[in-house]
Amino acid sequence: MIREIKKYLAAIVFVTSVFGVFCANGQNPLSQTTQVEVGIGYATPLLQSGQELTRSEDLRDQGLSYFENSQGDRKNVGSYSGLKGYSFNIGFYKPLKKTNGLMVGAMVRNTQTGSTPDDGYQEAYFFNFITAGPALKYYPFANTNLFAKADFGLAAVLTKNRFINEEGDQNFFHQFGIGSGGSLGAGYSFLPFKDNSKSLDVQLIYQQLSTRVEVNGIGDDQWKFGTLNFTVAVSF
Repeated sequence: MIREIKKYLAAIVFVTSVFGVFCANGQNPLSQTTQVEVGIGYATPLLQSGQELTRSEDLRDQGLSYFENSQGDRKNVGSYSGLKGYSFNIGFYKPLKKTNGLMVGAMVRNTQTGSTPDDGYQEAYFFNFITAGPALKYYPFANTNLFAKADFGLAAVLTKNRFINEEGDQNFFHQFGIGSGGSLGAGYSFLPFKDNSKSLDVQLIYQQLSTRVEVNGIGDDQWKFGTLNFTVAVSF
């Protein structure tokens, strides 16, 4: 599924770019002025590899607590909900004069997701990450506001397992890692405002990240994960 998503989004970007080269008769007006983009979206992480990352996921799949007592037992806390949440992004783009429709800039993406089991407040898992780096946005057609976009750069991940210990106290286990990541996406700019230089952008974005996390008992644990975002952004 993950591989199919990445191939699908890559195909969108490639086809859009190729058709733009042969079909565009001029620049899209939206690509000719500087844009500031602020967006919010729905995010669904896709956990791929990493010893501790997948171990924690397996425990949730079995409905077991993250906490193991001195006898090696774990409490059954019930079925976890799917890992999901929201994303927030802010960035800017400037026209690249030498290439019609192409804009360059920078983007910061922050994603906050979580999952809770049937027991509600006592147990929970939080999976949050942020990326920041250079970005591209490309409007290939002069008269159609379809665009492709990409960004890449530094990435950081922060997870938190919430559980109840043997004394009955609520406790937290945090994990933090840094690495790199990037995204590919496609979307369409609607023009509902009187000022046609402002747009409402509907986007489908796929992110892929790789981070190194220090884990007790493991050491360097290389995590790989992706996320699918459906985002609505205002560009002005």
